Amino acid sequence: MFQGFYDLTSNMITQNRNLNIISNNMSNVSTPGFKMDRLMQSTFRDEMIYRYDKYGKTAVGTVSRMNIGDERITDYTEGGIRETGASMDVGLIGSGFFEIQTDNGMVYTRNGSFNLDDAGYLVLPGFGRVQGTNGPIRLTTDEITIDETGNITGTENGQYFGRLRIVDFTDYDQQLTKVTGGVFAANAQPQAAPLATKTMQKALEDSNVSMAEEMTNMMSGQRVLQSSAQLLKMYDQLTSKIVTIGSAT
Repeated sequence: MFQGFYDLTSNMITQNRNLNIISNNMSNVSTPGFKMDRLMQSTFRDEMIYRYDKYGKTAVGTVSRMNIGDERITDYTEGGIRETGASMDVGLIGSGFFEIQTDNGMVYTRNGSFNLDDAGYLVLPGFGRVQGTNGPIRLTTDEITIDETGNITGTENGQYFGRLRIVDFTDYDQQLTKVTGGVFAANAQPQAAPLATKTMQKALEDSNVSMAEEMTNMMSGQRVLQSSAQLLKMYDQLTSKIVTIGSAT
């Protein structure tokens, strides 16, 4: 009986972790290029169960005890492309990431909601300068044209400012770690993005979060959490009665 305390408590902890991940997905539904996370769940401490009858002890099979959170994984599927009309917004079509120079090194993102800093460099606000094939890209105007290969030129005079550096990785799950929102750190050197990857100016990639799916997952997780809490309360009441009866005898 007392094993139930461990089983139910572990399930409540797992569901709390799952609900935190779902909440984070929902809060980033409007973040360009955001990739949703999922909590992979597994069991711990499988045990053999037996049937006892007049023939003795007979093995029936195994039962899984504790439900635990195994790992947090990121879904890297592409979101839809949405036109914005802003000249410095850039969407990625195909695999790959923009490279951003931060104070703590390079990070990678599919969020192309760029702007200019005080020095005229193209930046991802809150993170750092956008990297081109020859380093940070500095502009003298916000009236620019970006072609499908990432080349940036002035709209009025055709001045060339540089080319966006688009990179990719061979194994996202092993080489990338989410920092925040749609931004990732890498533990390996990036490689050039496939030739099929294109940039689209005046557009952004939407988050790949489905609000309807996340709401369904949240309600399901809350029901499991509430059920575990109610059963845990029942276990506690039964234990109190056993202790009371034992003291009386």
